[in-house]
Amino acid sequence: MALSSSAAYTTDFHHEFRVETERLLLRRFLWFTGVIGGLLLLGLLVRTGALVWARSSQVPLPRGWPWWFLALIWVAMYVAAFWYAKSRRPVGDVLVRLSIGIVAVDGLMNVLMRALDLPAAMGLSAFTLTHFLACALLPWSPKQAIRPALLVLGFSAAVRLLWETPVWSSGTERIVGAGIGIVLSPLLVAPGFAVCWMRHSRRMETFKLRFLQNKYGEMRRELVDARRIHESLFPASIAEGPVRLSYEYEPMRAIGGDFLFAHRHADGPLSVVLLDVTGHGIPAALTVNRLHGELERVFAENPDIGPGEVLRLLNRYVHLTLATHSIYATALCVRIDPSADRLEYASGGHPPAFVRGVDGTLEELESTAFVLGACAGADFDPAPRSVPFGSGDSVVAYTDGAIEARDSRGAMLRIDGLRRLLASASDVHNGAWPGAIRSRVTHFRSGPAADDTLIIEVYRPIGQRDPASGAAAGRRASVTP
Repeated sequence: MALSSSAAYTTDFHHEFRVETERLLLRRFLWFTGVIGGLLLLGLLVRTGALVWARSSQVPLPRGWPWWFLALIWVAMYVAAFWYAKSRRPVGDVLVRLSIGIVAVDGLMNVLMRALDLPAAMGLSAFTLTHFLACALLPWSPKQAIRPALLVLGFSAAVRLLWETPVWSSGTERIVGAGIGIVLSPLLVAPGFAVCWMRHSRRMETFKLRFLQNKYGEMRRELVDARRIHESLFPASIAEGPVRLSYEYEPMRAIGGDFLFAHRHADGPLSVVLLDVTGHGIPAALTVNRLHGELERVFAENPDIGPGEVLRLLNRYVHLTLATHSIYATALCVRIDPSADRLEYASGGHPPAFVRGVDGTLEELESTAFVLGACAGADFDPAPRSVPFGSGDSVVAYTDGAIEARDSRGAMLRIDGLRRLLASASDVHNGAWPGAIRSRVTHFRSGPAADDTLIIEVYRPIGQRDPASGAAAGRRASVTP
């Protein structure tokens, strides 16, 4: 079954808009029925008082009882509707149908009173006023506003043709006149419909803006929580012990697809995995969370696992679970054993790391395998390598956000720029390289970051035991496949 976030968004929007409309309609409906019902009641009392005075004064009475009877029903309708809405507070479409029905009955009674030629009957003119007030006060949609108008105009046309101007007994001129009046009658409700359409459109736009602002606020709060959870997966910096770790992380957005995993072995070695997942933002962070779980499983099952085997298992996982969605990753796996003064590594399509010797020499750790997920496990050869790594040495690794930073002319920092920084900055001590490189990238970059940036340094403090085989400069010349 396909999941659609846009459908969920549309459903949420219409649900919240409907709930707000129901609350607004209840308040406005009480005002509408209360005001019009009160005016009708006042008119009824005035009319009744006039009739009583006329009888006491022996003034000839006009034909008033049908008007009095219909007006009483009219007032009772508005009073009953007001009481029902006030006491029951109906939800859903009940109040919408009730409001449409009351306006329609109001119009039908006006037309009927006009047809009966009762005193003070205004016919469609009175309905036009009621309809306009309803459209201006009630939160109707244009579709809802047109329903009572169609019913009343249709009833008025039937009365006009069949009662006031019978087609079987009227002349052609009267029939034509009645027809013209029927054709032009929709113009009477056009002002109310126009007001309703403008108010509904404005209310919809205002609600949409408020809805998006609320959703944006919710998303920001969720992203803050997600970032806190996501970054809690990162290891803490290691400032004590024979092998130490420091890093700087700058996601392009609130969360990103770069990740660092560290595992300290019981006998002293430290394993570090640097990952860079394709994509940015939330999708990349979700992928990172899955890879973190896989790394936890791998090291829990085999704490002494080497970088080559880690890279092979990661490639298998990415190929089976993520590559089908066009998601891939680069990875650098490093294991430093201080007792053997060795660094073992395997790199799957990751930018070259640099081993900086205590004497300032640089050695690149090139990629040893394909990007993770690009080929099946049987075709993937991690080809791990080993280099000497003594006291005072450090390995600096990064994701491509560092070397792909662009200046105002569009030129990238590239690997050469990073290499020059590592070779020339003699005043930067071990453990401070991530901060120095990030500062250099930020200074070089024009505008906001265009990619996630993660810079790490794994180093051995000066004073650790070196092997008896020679100095650091001699060690830089040896690479063991």
